[in-house]
Amino acid sequence: MTKLITVKVIVTAVVTLLFSQTLYAGSDIFIDFEATLGADDNVTRASEDIDIEYDVFLTLAGTGGYELYQGESSALVAKVLLEGNKFSEFNGLSNIVASGKLNYTFGFSKSFGAPWFAVDAEYGVIEFNSFMRDSTVFRTTTTMGMQIDDATSMRLGLSYRDRDAESTAFDNKNASVFINLDWAVLKKHIVYVTYKYDKGDTFSSALNPSVEVLDAATFIVLEDDVFDGKRTYRLDAVTQFVTVGYNIIQDLHSSFDLSARYLKSEADDVDLTYEDLTVRLSYFHRFNL
Repeated sequence: MTKLITVKVIVTAVVTLLFSQTLYAGSDIFIDFEATLGADDNVTRASEDIDIEYDVFLTLAGTGGYELYQGESSALVAKVLLEGNKFSEFNGLSNIVASGKLNYTFGFSKSFGAPWFAVDAEYGVIEFNSFMRDSTVFRTTTTMGMQIDDATSMRLGLSYRDRDAESTAFDNKNASVFINLDWAVLKKHIVYVTYKYDKGDTFSSALNPSVEVLDAATFIVLEDDVFDGKRTYRLDAVTQFVTVGYNIIQDLHSSFDLSARYLKSEADDVDLTYEDLTVRLSYFHRFNL
């Protein structure tokens, strides 16, 4: 009930933000729209071939933003997000996300190549078709970025994420560090690479996990409501992500993006490793009101 009330509050904030006549008059409001078709080759995050499951998904998302403050070298922006994710085979993974975010960006110089900094705080609700996965999520991120040359930019950041789920098995706390590089290989063509190192909780599902794995698990679901017959367990782990993408800018408001994200997760207290590859084809569009 608490999460349903939170969803209603966030949705109300979206409507107020986007359609309030007071804000609309002379304010900088935007809506970002995303449509993504993706494929995930290991939705069970399993280490053994017999347990690995594949699925495709569709994401539709809208983010409304309003600039609360604009200074000479700083800005404060409020954002609200509504997102839907539909999986083809494992409908229990399908979900709706509603969240709110504050983003503060600042710099100490306007000269070319001078670093800029950003601090984000986000709170949201995820409602799955799987009740035990329903969650509230808090995330905070600190980022430093800079333009290296005319064609290259860099971002370096730290992030912390705390997820509180209906089932304790899906609670997780993760801290991560990431670095991103963008290269404008042509005027409207950008290639990017992101590396992230994540320390914290991870999940894996299997029909018959070993006794060693079950002993190392910090929590176990004896019968998962998405993956029939499988047990899902939470482990302390280190997970490394590498994302490679190609972005084609259509105009000032829209772009197409093709990306592939590879991850490798290694448990801390037991010999368990799994890999996953997710490919996405996305279209982005910004509406300025």
